[in-house]
Amino acid sequence: MNWIFAIIDAIVEWIRRNPLTFILLVMLAVFVPSAFGAILIAIAVAALLLLAIPIFGILKLRRISKKMEEQAHQQGFSGQGFGGQGFGRQGFTQERRTRTSNEGEVRVYSTDEATEKRVSDKVGEYVDFEEVKNK
Repeated sequence: MNWIFAIIDAIVEWIRRNPLTFILLVMLAVFVPSAFGAILIAIAVAALLLLAIPIFGILKLRRISKKMEEQAHQQGFSGQGFGGQGFGRQGFTQERRTRTSNEGEVRVYSTDEATEKRVSDKVGEYVDFEEVKNK
């Protein structure tokens, strides 16, 4: 019930601040009701769009976050890091350390696409480098 009084108070305050605009709107409603109705419809559509855009954005963000959660779940991230911690900096790095093998070990994964040359033979020139040791 208080929100009805709040709306009425806001309308009365707007009329006090804008008396000329209010008089023009009343004259428009009395003398040209079809134009007044069109203006009211335009205002209602604009208000609905202003409400719909944030709601659409929230729904879109929820959909994206669900996709990200599904991808993380498929990659093996449970949402809980090592020792029940979340994906804060410490929890994520500890979980990553447990997955990798010994420190310093290098793994090379090859694919069939790696055998194809990406640059033609006509591009660039070969430079032979030799290692120089400082004395």
